[in-house]
Amino acid sequence: MSRSHNEPARDARSHSGERDCAELSLTMWRHVSPHESLPIHARFGYDRTEPLEVRVAFLNDVGGAVTWVLSRELLMAGLHRPSGDGDVRIWPPCPRHGGDSLWLLLRGRTGAALLEGGVAPLRAWLGETLRAVPFGAEGLAMDWDEVIAHVLAPGDR
Repeated sequence: MSRSHNEPARDARSHSGERDCAELSLTMWRHVSPHESLPIHARFGYDRTEPLEVRVAFLNDVGGAVTWVLSRELLMAGLHRPSGDGDVRIWPPCPRHGGDSLWLLLRGRTGAALLEGGVAPLRAWLGETLRAVPFGAEGLAMDWDEVIAHVLAPGDR
């Protein structure tokens, strides 16, 4: 599961009230050519009322953000093995070469981005999300009335 959309940067608690996990702010590197990488600030957020997803806001210099919604399970799998298909692909650090970076490839309608970031802070933060809502308990944390209303709502999805 992934989707993206442009949105202005917003307060960490504005999405759906109190969050169980602090946001993770991480500087990642966007590889724009084989010889050039640019830093990009990524803000990872988790809301126990939407327990299957992680929101990642990639912030620009003027206060806007592009937000991707990723599967928490996909991110967890990407810590250990190449994962993903289609729009989102993740590669873990290479133990043979002593790497400590996670690689994330995002493909959208207008292009693609190859991002590299430290795996240790992401691993620790994902551990916090698992303490808030363990694997297998996601359905208990969801507001099913809201989910069904969203699915049945008319309009552009």
